[in-house]
Amino acid sequence: MNIDLKKERFAILDPLRFVAALAVLFYHYSIFYELGSNTKYFLAAAKYGYLGVPFFFMLSGFVISSSAANATPFKFVVARARRLYPAFVACLAITLGIVYFCSGQVFPMKSVILNALILNDYFHVPNIDGVYWTLQAELKFYGCIFILISLRQFHSHMYWLPAWLAASCLHFFTAQPFFMGWFINPGYSFYFIGGVAALLIHKNKFSIMLHIYFFISLLFGVATAGLQTDQFINQAVSFDVLVARFVVFVFYLFFYALALGKLRLNKSPWWFAYLGSISYPLYLLHNRGGKALIDHYQSEISISLLVPLVAFGIVSLALAVHLLVEKPIALIGRRS
Repeated sequence: MNIDLKKERFAILDPLRFVAALAVLFYHYSIFYELGSNTKYFLAAAKYGYLGVPFFFMLSGFVISSSAANATPFKFVVARARRLYPAFVACLAITLGIVYFCSGQVFPMKSVILNALILNDYFHVPNIDGVYWTLQAELKFYGCIFILISLRQFHSHMYWLPAWLAASCLHFFTAQPFFMGWFINPGYSFYFIGGVAALLIHKNKFSIMLHIYFFISLLFGVATAGLQTDQFINQAVSFDVLVARFVVFVFYLFFYALALGKLRLNKSPWWFAYLGSISYPLYLLHNRGGKALIDHYQSEISISLLVPLVAFGIVSLALAVHLLVEKPIALIGRRS
């Protein structure tokens, strides 16, 4: 069955990208706050900010399936590289500059080059910034989509999507096949699959099998969110597990509603697009660079003032990267 997957723009996703990136930012910055009456509500909410990452993975599965559907292998690679690398390299350079300014630390050239290529994981070279692991997961997903396009099998989703889902379910229970992590991230595959299935449902709402694949990915995605809580929340309790599962469940419901055409915006404010555009550089800049700035100035400025100032500064830098790097690259791409 061949489904028409013409690329569409879903404006409602733009502000949600920004909110997800901001949630991750405050998740990382919450370590600078001490528990007290003035911060307990902030800390209670901020510790779940890491759940912006599963949202990004579902979003990627949804959006990439649309953009890849009618692309040639070459066009797909160029489009993904144009979207991924210029902003990443710019943000990496800014991060290196901030870290050097704040601490004088200089990274080996091998580490910088391999991080810039997002291939350092394969060479056992540590990430310069901890958030880069998510880009490695994204790059593996892109690689699998590229192979499907190259083999002219992308539209044969009734074969490869259940195979991917079955392999992910098997890995969930047995950690096999052990080599699955070499080419896709099995621990987060259910989120990607959920996004892909949602996009396919959007194009063919009457496919029972697509609905089944989506809801299987939902069940395992929610279960995975609970199991991964200990990785992100120190001394997580059962309530934290419940919240994580509920939030991820809401993500799935959101994408399902989007797939059914329930959340379309007839008209969106112009600034929605800007929020979506700066979410990627914001995500890349906030962690290592932002934390370095807070560490450097916290003896001079109170945390209650410093953290919002740094957050505002990082958002401003992200906007600069978008305007000075991403936008010109996008304009060149349209002309070529």
